[in-house]
Amino acid sequence: MDDSFVEWVLGNSREQDSYWENFLSKRPECEENLKQASNIILSFRVKPVQDLSQQQIDQIIATVKSRYNQQTTADIIPLPKRKFAIPGWLRYAAIITVCSSLGWFGYNVYKSKKTVSDQVAVLQTYHQVTNNGATPMLIKLPDHSSVVLRPNAQLRYPNVFTGNKREVSLIGEAFFEVSKNPKKPFFVYSNELTVRVVGTSFIIKAKKGDNQYKVIVSTGKVEVTTHNKDNSANGRHSILLTPNQQVVLYRDDLHLEKVVLKKPLLLSKESTKIYFNFIGTPFPKVISTIEEAYGVSILYDEKIMANCQLTASLVDQPLDERLRLICKAVEAEYKIIDGHIVIDGKGCN
Repeated sequence: MDDSFVEWVLGNSREQDSYWENFLSKRPECEENLKQASNIILSFRVKPVQDLSQQQIDQIIATVKSRYNQQTTADIIPLPKRKFAIPGWLRYAAIITVCSSLGWFGYNVYKSKKTVSDQVAVLQTYHQVTNNGATPMLIKLPDHSSVVLRPNAQLRYPNVFTGNKREVSLIGEAFFEVSKNPKKPFFVYSNELTVRVVGTSFIIKAKKGDNQYKVIVSTGKVEVTTHNKDNSANGRHSILLTPNQQVVLYRDDLHLEKVVLKKPLLLSKESTKIYFNFIGTPFPKVISTIEEAYGVSILYDEKIMANCQLTASLVDQPLDERLRLICKAVEAEYKIIDGHIVIDGKGCN
């Protein structure tokens, strides 16, 4: 799927020789993958249609000459209204041959695409982030989902989500805000715990030494499933959670216990209608609301931004959209630097 690799395999780009020849010295584990990829590229050939026989060629030439000799105008030779006659059997033979070739080509392209897809999955690379700091880190995933990784937590995720699933692994505590994609559900794996979602926000507390894991849902629906460490189906249980519900996993016996929270979470729809409707709200108050809701720290110059106020309804937006709208309202911008949110603006008169 890489253009430079394809051109190199086909021998059309000598400039790429040194790169791909040195590639295996740096990545010897990819030797088998490169061989298979090369074979796939070299197999992209259309089976040629059988050449005409000399007798058929002579017949065509004779027909053209005959019509040319019958023309009465010497200077201008009009195009014939009818094409030279080709025997019916030849016409059908050509159609059958072309259709067979196209079918063969299409089948091989299908197989090759599937093989390429499999190879891409094999070559998938992963990022592993550990929060060794004292404050939470914000991580943006390839599908635009957000993860607030708490101190001492670890997240593993791919550089791109392939196939029909989005899968990550977690050790510790994190807040997830998953972008909606019903065709590609999102899975979080943490030892004996699996969380499946389509698009929602929730917290997972799964610290390595704890005997209890917790999943707390702010919005949407989450399916929590338990399994043994060997991932066998024995003793597997599932519970569906809705907003403002929590499940506790007791790791000793893989028992799940669901609890309805007495107080709605700050990011639930009930709470956002109250706390995320800003009317002439001072900028520091807006930022503190975001920090409390997501458990993140946001850096900005308090003196410069002290006079800014916000009037806006930020009820249904995800974190990055809320930050974008807030910054747009006060003519500022935000960046994520080493997992920390930094807002830079000129202030308000």
